Amino acid sequence: PVILSLTRRLARYSESLLEANLETLEVLGGAIAKRDSDTDAHNYRVTLYALRLAEASGLDEERMRGLIKGAFLHDAGKIGIRDAILHKPARLDPEEFGVMQTHVGHGLDIVSRSAWLAHARDVVGAHHEKYDGSGYPGGLAGDAIPLEARVFAIADVFDALTSARPYKKAWEFDAAWEFIRENRGSHFDPHCADAFLARRDEVLAIRAQFRDPDEDLLA
Repeated sequence: PVILSLTRRLARYSESLLEANLETLEVLGGAIAKRDSDTDAHNYRVTLYALRLAEASGLDEERMRGLIKGAFLHDAGKIGIRDAILHKPARLDPEEFGVMQTHVGHGLDIVSRSAWLAHARDVVGAHHEKYDGSGYPGGLAGDAIPLEARVFAIADVFDALTSARPYKKAWEFDAAWEFIRENRGSHFDPHCADAFLARRDEVLAIRAQFRDPDEDLLA
């Protein structure tokens, strides 16, 4: 009975610790989104898009957990980017874009300070890589890019296109959908892109559920 009682108590403590960690992840992700003139809805949308796609890509449970952490914290490094660049209402010039690219390194530095967040590194560090090797920061190509990052890149780009930003209006849903199709094999892993494109109804449902304030569903 004593051992059983202690085991149950340990289980409760473990559950409480997990809940606290998840709450912290949610709060930090929300703070990052607000810093980037975004909303919490963006984090939930990209996480759910990525999870649906990851399920089709065969990620195991441990890598799924890393994907979730990375999805919420993918732009953590933007905390270190000055407002004049982060909120510029126009396209960045080459020098400014170089500064913006440093947010990946800042993000890696942030998540590397926590053993619990270590699984987020693949998404945080590689979600701006492109399948053809033209991305940053490492110019990785093909399977050299972690699968979690290849999956997340599609979710992140699609949501960024269909969301308003200080420098652009939101794209219509169909235009963003076609962008994913046209860039399969160049920007995006073709197999991941095909799996995403096969889930149009799921993507629409997620976007309808987690809309930004005062946003009409793009369809």
